[in-house]
Amino acid sequence: MNEQRVDLRGTHDLGAIIGYAYRIYIAHFRTLFLIALVTAPLAMLSAVVQRQIASDDAAMWAGVAFQLPEALVGLVASGALIFAVHAISGAALPQAGASLDVGLAKFAALLTSGLLAGVMAFLSLFAFPGLAIWWLLRRNATIDGRRDWWLLLPFVLPFYLAVRWALAPQAVVIGDERNWSALDHSAFAVRGQWWRTLGILLVIALVQAGPLMLVAAAAALPPLAEATVVAVVSALVLPFSVAGQTLLYYDLVARKQTHVSDPPVTAA
Repeated sequence: MNEQRVDLRGTHDLGAIIGYAYRIYIAHFRTLFLIALVTAPLAMLSAVVQRQIASDDAAMWAGVAFQLPEALVGLVASGALIFAVHAISGAALPQAGASLDVGLAKFAALLTSGLLAGVMAFLSLFAFPGLAIWWLLRRNATIDGRRDWWLLLPFVLPFYLAVRWALAPQAVVIGDERNWSALDHSAFAVRGQWWRTLGILLVIALVQAGPLMLVAAAAALPPLAEATVVAVVSALVLPFSVAGQTLLYYDLVARKQTHVSDPPVTAA
């Protein structure tokens, strides 16, 4: 693939986003896989430890104990992959070491932005009664310019916000935003394209889920072999997922006829 002949930062339909994500990955497989491979050691250790514990309950809690460090390492890897894809989209050759340096440098902003989104989404679980009253009192009140009745259903608002803020990591790494600014940047990009964004994110997740479902067959292997298969397959699918999400970010921003580096417009 010759990225110089394709405007990867422009608008693309679903097929183009999936196709370009795949072609980017194949063209730069070694670099992107090396970046994603930093997630493998902890994943392997977690799988081995759980297989060595006889009690199912104890094994489950051991897995829970590994989830936080695995998530933190995954955050660094995702940030590094976003930077690498951004370099590729600018017709530059990505470097694994330099990309991981950026992932580490952006770690704090990625973490705080993600925590902020998570806390706000959790609090929104309890917001729907107040939102319903507010909409009754203010007939012109909207969320992102919309007044959809289904947003008043219990447990729907957190899901809506998760999609609205799904591209905050791209806003952190590419747009150099953080915290509320990163969430606003993502929300502005998604505004007016929520259903389309949801659909594309689901397709990317389904493509990623295919190889991960096949990993279940590795349960018949010895613990170390199973852990290796699980960790390697997980690292294999991560770059495609991040590339697809980053291309979606470019697409949404381009549809707003703005630039990736422009400050976001706070959604009403």
